[in-house]
This record gives sequence, structure tokens and C-alpha cells, in this order.
Amino acid sequence: MVGAFGGVRGQDRAVALLLRYLESGNVPAGLLFFGEEGIGKEKAAVAFVSALFCRTRGESGGCGTCRDCRVLASGSHPNFLRVSPENQNILIDDIRRLQEELSLKAFSDRPRAVVIAPADRMTVQAANALLKTLEEPPPGTHLLLVAHRMSRLPPTIVSRCQKVSFSPLAPGLVEEIVTGIPGAGDRYPAAVIRGAAALSGGSPGRALEVLEEAEGERERWVRLLSSPDPAAITSVAASWKGAGDLSRKVAAPLSVVRDISLLSSGAELGIINEDLKDALRVAAGRKTPEGWGRAYRALLSMSRMPPQAQKQLMVEAFLFGFHGKG
Repeated sequence: MVGAFGGVRGQDRAVALLLRYLESGNVPAGLLFFGEEGIGKEKAAVAFVSALFCRTRGESGGCGTCRDCRVLASGSHPNFLRVSPENQNILIDDIRRLQEELSLKAFSDRPRAVVIAPADRMTVQAANALLKTLEEPPPGTHLLLVAHRMSRLPPTIVSRCQKVSFSPLAPGLVEEIVTGIPGAGDRYPAAVIRGAAALSGGSPGRALEVLEEAEGERERWVRLLSSPDPAAITSVAASWKGAGDLSRKVAAPLSVVRDISLLSSGAELGIINEDLKDALRVAAGRKTPEGWGRAYRALLSMSRMPPQAQKQLMVEAFLFGFHGKG
């Protein structure tokens, strides 16, 4: 059902809070949906809007069949507005256009709702401009801010909103969600999806990114770690040069080295890359358990480097150093 809360998985506490707001009839003018990226915040925000507009709302939110639900699902409801960055950030001009729109008379007798996502991409100027609307919202208007990093929002914005917290999902639920997504569950082996879920930090969205990034990379890193091939090392390092999110790029080698480290210590349980277990077991014999432990810690450090880090040189240093140490 389009827009129903039933599509928001693993966020029972957040959904229960939103339903209480709806049932009480006391919906705040400002709501801040915050939590890790890719865990259902924006889906919940749209479900909340659907329930807010719906004339025959049920226990799971909007009915999906009334006129307002159908118009919202088509993306053309006149009382629903969305603000998102066209490039990197939400700019002050984006907020001013929103304010102009809100100053006009509503086309429908339903409340008006604005979803700003991701709100933590607003510039300081844009956030300051939005503050006035949060302080004095037009009657019947609700601003729903979706933020991946609440700390990046000015405290003045946060203090004007009622906060709705979203938590990372259990790896098993992430695996189940990703398996059910067309183009993912039918494309990747179950073991690969399970590995991506384990590395996702509880985010189905990040698990999908890991799958795309790690396709073919796990096997490549097993080969790189198994034999010192300078040309192959230079080639893989070059592919990191323009990488944006290091945590995505490092997911494949991190899972491989983690598994090899476990196998080198004699552990057989908890292996993420079960489909590569034979190759990983062969690679494990190349170093001592202590050596694999050092490699794992080095990769963890790489994953936490800032975006402006010299990624190509970093990977070259790691791999050449790895093959030069015991």
C-alpha cells in the first residue's frame, strides 16, 4: 500500500510515536526525523504525510485508495512540497522559494506538509532562513526535516522541532529487506547479500551501496592479498583516486581481511564471505594471525580517514607495506 507505515521496517518506536501524534490531532509544526542514512526515515516521513492527508486513515496510516492518497502517490498533491539539494547543498534560494509557496493560499482543505531531505545539507544561510518559518509556520503547515547527521544542523533548528529517532536495523532484517528488492535479491547470491548486510551498519540503503561497490572487488582483494603483484596493486590503487565515501570503498577489503584474520586464528564461525571460504583459507596461510590482525586494524583506520585523504597513495602504502611485513 503506497505511503502506509507498514512499509517502514524495524522502526516500531518511531512509527508508534508518529501514530500517537496523528491520533491525538496535535501534530507538531516541526518534526525532525534523524538517524543513519538508508534506514527508512524519508519513507516514514512520506507515510506520515499520507496519513495526515488521508480522509479514511486506518491503523497503518493512509488508506492508499482515497482521492488524497492517490493524488499524493502520483506526486502531484498541491499541499505536499519537497525540498532537496539540486547539487551538493540546499541553498537559501531553495528555502526562499519554499517560503513564497507557503505564503500563497492552499489549493486543498487538507493540511500542508513539507519534506526537507536531507535537511543536514542545508547551508548555514538556508537554515537561518528556515528558522523563521519554524518559529512562525503558516496555519495548518507541517515541516518534516529528514537528517542523517543531526549534529550538522544548527541547534536553533533542532530545538524548534520534535525529534523522531530512527535506529539501525538488525543484520538479519537488512538481509531480508535487500533480498526482497527487485534487482538485488535476484542478482546477488545469498551469501553476498548476507555479507553486505553485516557490513551495512544496520542500513539497507548502505547494504545496496556495498553490493554495488563490492561486486567483483572481494575476489580482486583475495588475489591482491595472496600474491605481491605490483601492477595489480597500482591498478587497484588508481581506482580509489576519485572515491568519495571511503567507508563504501573499504567495505570489500575489510570483509575479506576480517574473514582471513578469523580463519588464520582457527575460527570457522562468523565468516561473512562464505562463498569464498576456500580461497580465504589458502590466503590465511600467508601471514601469522598477528599479521592479519595488523592488516585489519590498518583498513579500519583507512575507513575513518577524511574525504580529502590521498586515497591512491594510501592504498598503495597499505598493500606494498602488507607484502613487506610478516
